[in-house]
Amino acid sequence: MSGIEILERVVASAFYGRFATLRPVQEAAIEPLIKGRNVVLSSGTGSGKTEAVLAPLLSRYWRQAAKTGALTILYIAPTKALVNDLEKRLLPPLDRLGLRIGIRHGDRDDLASGHTPHVLVTTPESLEVLLFRKDIALQTVQAVVIDEVHLLYNTQRGLQLSILLQRLKKTLEHDLQLAALSATVGRLQDVRDFLFGSEKSADFLEFPSHRLIDAYVQHIVDETSFLQLIRKLIKGSSTKLLIFVNSRRECERLASLLKYEERLCPFIFTHYSSLSSEVRIETEQQFLAARTAICITTSTLELGIDIGNIDAVILWGVPGGVESFLQRIGRSNRRQNKTNVICLIPDDSQNVTIDTLRFLALIDAAKKGELPIRAPYELFGAIGQQCLSVIGADQGRFTRIADLCKLFEHRNYLTRSTIEPILAELADNNYLQRHGFKNQYGAAENLYKLIDYRMIYGNFGLSSRMLELCYGSQVLGEVPVDNLLRLRQGVLVRFAGQIWRVRKLSTECIIVEPTQEKGSIIDFTYSGKGIACDAFICNRMWEIIHNEELSFDVLSSCFKNSIEEMVISLRRVCTFESIPYNSSLTGIRYFTFAGYFINKAVALITGQRNYQVDDISLLVKSPINWQSIPIHPQGYEAIFYSLFEVSSEQSIYQNLLPLHLQRHEYIQTWLKDDTVIKILNRLVSSRVIEVNLNISN
Repeated sequence: MSGIEILERVVASAFYGRFATLRPVQEAAIEPLIKGRNVVLSSGTGSGKTEAVLAPLLSRYWRQAAKTGALTILYIAPTKALVNDLEKRLLPPLDRLGLRIGIRHGDRDDLASGHTPHVLVTTPESLEVLLFRKDIALQTVQAVVIDEVHLLYNTQRGLQLSILLQRLKKTLEHDLQLAALSATVGRLQDVRDFLFGSEKSADFLEFPSHRLIDAYVQHIVDETSFLQLIRKLIKGSSTKLLIFVNSRRECERLASLLKYEERLCPFIFTHYSSLSSEVRIETEQQFLAARTAICITTSTLELGIDIGNIDAVILWGVPGGVESFLQRIGRSNRRQNKTNVICLIPDDSQNVTIDTLRFLALIDAAKKGELPIRAPYELFGAIGQQCLSVIGADQGRFTRIADLCKLFEHRNYLTRSTIEPILAELADNNYLQRHGFKNQYGAAENLYKLIDYRMIYGNFGLSSRMLELCYGSQVLGEVPVDNLLRLRQGVLVRFAGQIWRVRKLSTECIIVEPTQEKGSIIDFTYSGKGIACDAFICNRMWEIIHNEELSFDVLSSCFKNSIEEMVISLRRVCTFESIPYNSSLTGIRYFTFAGYFINKAVALITGQRNYQVDDISLLVKSPINWQSIPIHPQGYEAIFYSLFEVSSEQSIYQNLLPLHLQRHEYIQTWLKDDTVIKILNRLVSSRVIEVNLNISN
């Protein structure tokens, strides 16, 4: 019996209509889900993963849902935009089944409308809100689907969701069925271990994408050449282009540039997170309806939001990793089994050669379907947040440490000896208070501030949310939102070299006025920057340099010859197991193609001083004996603490961790990435060769 014949006929008709056959991923998911098993599923972008999971789940539960009218399935997506889009996509089949679909996120709460939906699409943070307010609708949930799980895996938000699932299960009198899905996951078992726990049984369904990739790489030397390219692309027949950029500033810059063109102006749209949800939805609708259009976006449109068929995706600058690259190019030409992508190296590129090699490495990895493999990280930031949330949800009452520890039993590394220092640090910072003689913690002043400012529900990095600092109608600048917790009305702060008194605080802005007063002054806190490029891409760059089958035909003619000559000249003097270097008055520069993290670790373990590192190279004062460096990441334990750098990706709760746990989190990238071991072994077995080369960042 085929999978579609196992489905309830009405469900099969609602989701698949008259299709006699299903896609492989849709066929494979039916049997385990209908039988109540958990599933972790990976399949290419646009392959019908959502239908593959929901059709069998509804086949299993729809009669019960229709009979009781109760909430039955939670569908969790990482962004509000994707939540909104999923509602539109799922409304027709659910309507045909007589089932209601609803949304719960910061802009909308259908659970408060009086008509409980049978399927609720929400975000991890909104699930936190529902658990915090002890919403009784959750008591009937039978299954949870987690979409685009690659954005949650090995992150604080993912750990938060993992614990939320445990909290949800503890409120239920029945088992909870789970499904996780994505197009870009390295190893499915790792996703199960991170989100559900290694003891949870699951079926792993993997269906790699085999779409052809038609790529073109060009260096944009100035704004004029960019305009010429866009004019050429939209000349003639109707054309829809999606341009991905890496920052909001670049999004606005390109939009302004294109809107100066009278012929292009009506077709230009922008889409990024700072825009209101109403503006973003309107943009999506207008772009979907247009025959000719250009939308410039950040990562907000990486996910499966329906914006129609895209003729070509343009990447303005290199994405940070292969997962993001795959998500972006996957938006192109979904009606055909071919992806059209134009990779542009911007006019302000720091190093055109390196950016070209990065694009070539990403294209090569995408064509071969290769992804980085990273084991589940041992994270702690969300642990503090969850402890605060549980205590806050109970009106701040004292809670036994043992009861808090039970929330984390599905992750073996989260023992009581780890949890207690986290709680103690929160108490030292006035978020919790210790009970006088019992092993319990209750709420303190700063926990109530988190609740009042609605900062208790999320684990976003500090850089993801900024507040305007205002004097009258003048915006002085922006500061990270966590500064709200350190301020109160009337305190003095320092900004732009002046002293200001805080007049008013809100979740939107901080209003200040200049003052000549003297007294205790608070400096705003800011976090540093994270790591630029992962080791996987750096290592791939070195691999493709030595790949004799590498084609340079994807490069534009204006710089194809220079890149090809550079690569060929490197091959002449270096093998794959070589480390090219050159010497100068500033020191010895080794071109490792190992990534920032590994280069820094090598410099530290070999006792270098006044070194400089980037993704590609390592500049030192004295020679390195490469055969002496450890080949296993654990061999660098002596310098682990020195590797640590505060990052703007850290959340408030990570900053509240004991320092040893912050450091432990940070080195997970080092300890759990298979590529690190691969690179260290390459470096140890390589011989150094002096070359006349200068391609560092």
